[in-house]
Order: sequence, then C-alpha cells, then structure tokens
Amino acid sequence: MSEQLETPPPWTGESPRFYTNALAITGGAFDVMLIFGMQEPTVGTGNQSIEEVARVSMSWGHAKAIIPLLAKMVADYESKYGEVPAPGFGDNWRT
Repeated sequence: MSEQLETPPPWTGESPRFYTNALAITGGAFDVMLIFGMQEPTVGTGNQSIEEVARVSMSWGHAKAIIPLLAKMVADYESKYGEVPAPGFGDNWRT
C-alpha cells in the first residue's frame, strides 16, 4: 500500500515582515544560520553599511530541503516574466 502524506494544518497568527537586500550565511555542526540585512549607502562618505534585520536558524536538512523549493519558484517566475538577473550566479550555486 502506498504511503499518503497528510495535509498540513493551516497557518495561523502573524509574524513580522521584513525586506532585506543583503544576506550572510554561516553554519555549524548541527545547523545553518541566515543573517538578513539592509544595505544602504552612508551619505557623504561613499561607504556602505549593512544593518542586521533578522536571523533565521534551521537544521542542515531543512536548509537542503529549501533548495529545490526555491529553484522551482524562481523557474516558475522566470517562465512567466523572463530571466531574473543574478550577477555572479552562473554555475556557482553548486561547488
């Protein structure tokens, strides 16, 4: 008999929403951390600063599970609206 997946419960509640344009990723033995930030020029100096906005930690398994989900979302978007420019992306997503 084939195994059937249960329907996940509906999402409830509210959480803060953020916009970010910078990301740093770090990891340890058991988890990976995504550090989201907002990069803005410093007026008059030409220097850039990045203000940390949020940190999200997850297991390596969860991080790996996100990869094909994001890839599908980007592919679906690009099929409707054209290629999303990603400077430096090329074949660098997998080493």
